[in-house]
Amino acid sequence: MPANSIVGLAKGSIRYDTVLKSLRLIEESVKERIARSMRIVIKPDFFFTKQGMSASVDAVRAVLDFVLEFTNKKITIAEGLFSGSEIQPVFHKAGLHELHEGYGLKYVDLNRDEFVTFLPGSDALPLAKGARFSVRVAKTILNSDFRISLGVPKLVGVRTSARFSAAMANIAVGSMISNGKPIEKNDKEKLMSSAYYDSAVVEILKVVKPSLAVIDGSVAVVNKKSLGMNFCVASADGVAADAVAAAAFGDSLKKKIRKQRYLDLCTKAGLGQSSLTKIAIVGEKL
Repeated sequence: MPANSIVGLAKGSIRYDTVLKSLRLIEESVKERIARSMRIVIKPDFFFTKQGMSASVDAVRAVLDFVLEFTNKKITIAEGLFSGSEIQPVFHKAGLHELHEGYGLKYVDLNRDEFVTFLPGSDALPLAKGARFSVRVAKTILNSDFRISLGVPKLVGVRTSARFSAAMANIAVGSMISNGKPIEKNDKEKLMSSAYYDSAVVEILKVVKPSLAVIDGSVAVVNKKSLGMNFCVASADGVAADAVAAAAFGDSLKKKIRKQRYLDLCTKAGLGQSSLTKIAIVGEKL
């Protein structure tokens, strides 16, 4: 079984410990690449629920402590809010700025970053005629040689139309530029509302695929409501991480989460493994 098909699944009530344990389970599959990397970026998932902000400083600290065992390079924390509002006040409120003294971090607002304009669609995954649309990809994400997607598992919608997302959407949608609420200025909204969302996400992931996916399910989200689930998933394969997180999410809800089309398309595009029967889950059992 290839190293990047291994997914670490940890469970526990203390977020820092659970995140770090999930990373320890897959340490051998990422430590050498971390050591060779020059531009390491952590992309946390900041959005808002009825209970407050989603991303956790404890999860970020656990990832930092793990990564810095294998490198002395300066690490960047990068995020851009869906609305286009400035991210630095959110970083401050979440306690991320307090990490600077101990870790020497760089903080980037992706919505105010330099960008490259990208047109999703290819011969392998063509979008329908007239459905092509351009998006702006932040250079901090694009130019990183080790991308860490620190996602939160989310389920939005009802029954068969519900959309599950985690590490892969966090970095694909999160790397887009938003200059405000109007769809012509908000590439995140442009992508999310597209009828060709799944295909477009796969094409974007071909250029911003995470090197390490960490899905902090200590608190997951269902339709903007936070629910404690006390699990964390980590893998060098973001597709496999999302697939396992969806299964763990469903177990916590006592319902099966339908397989997401973007995961199947990612597998067909060679971006990772979405079949649970072909993924080695280490640590806790589903």
